[in-house]
Amino acid sequence: MGSTPTLRDFLIAAGVAIVVAVAIRIFRARSASRRQGPPHVHDALMKQAQAYAGESPFLAHLCRQYRTNGHLSDRQAKTVAKAIARLESERRRAAK
Repeated sequence: MGSTPTLRDFLIAAGVAIVVAVAIRIFRARSASRRQGPPHVHDALMKQAQAYAGESPFLAHLCRQYRTNGHLSDRQAKTVAKAIARLESERRRAAK
């Protein structure tokens, strides 16, 4: 009755834990896609930022963060707007 767990017992427990973790991630991903509400306040801004993500590592980082979290702070949104304005003005200068 008081036998110690074997390597086989540990491997079985680890396998079960991995299967449960994967199942939880799949469930959360599916339920998140079903309950998408109205568009977020910063969606339009971040779509614009994605157009410039190749030119700015900062915007690329914030686009990844926005995709992950689905949220930006108002301060971050203001910074993104400033960065987009700067890149647009640079493009206009280069076009002339």
